[in-house]
Amino acid sequence: MTKGSTDMEGCPVPEEVLGQLIHETLSSVAEKTREMPEHQRSRLAVFCYRRSHLRRLGLAVAANCSRHGLVEEAGHAGEVLYQQAANPERTLASDTYLGSRHGKKPVSLRRV
Repeated sequence: MTKGSTDMEGCPVPEEVLGQLIHETLSSVAEKTREMPEHQRSRLAVFCYRRSHLRRLGLAVAANCSRHGLVEEAGHAGEVLYQQAANPERTLASDTYLGSRHGKKPVSLRRV
């Protein structure tokens, strides 16, 4: 991540904090984000979930959010996120963006 990155626009935590969370185990993420104020934690969950490469992190953070906090932050999408956070493995297994990348043969430019 670079300073001023448009991907970081709207992130509710400093870039360094997000970088640390990305490299933590999911149980450690849950522990560390539990200390954040509810509104910041909900914003972080939504921010991460909306980025496919941070979706797993978003679900881990959302697992520590209240339904009210997520709905207040993202409306109906917050309600969906709250429900999905209850079973993150099932949610990620059915994720079409992530699922489409697994199980496919890699493309090769080598001639036969």
